[in-house]
Amino acid sequence: MHRLTKQEQLVLCIVMGLLLLGWAVKSYRLSHPSGTAAAQQLAPNK
Repeated sequence: MHRLTKQEQLVLCIVMGLLLLGWAVKSYRLSHPSGTAAAQQLAPNK
């Protein structure tokens, strides 16, 4: 059975961590819109 080396495990953990972090940030930004975006939507068109 083939096992991953320590370096391969580290790379895999970093990639998985970055994917999870990106997913969490995307979810947070969708549920908490920024104040400037909300103000732009409410502002009348010129």
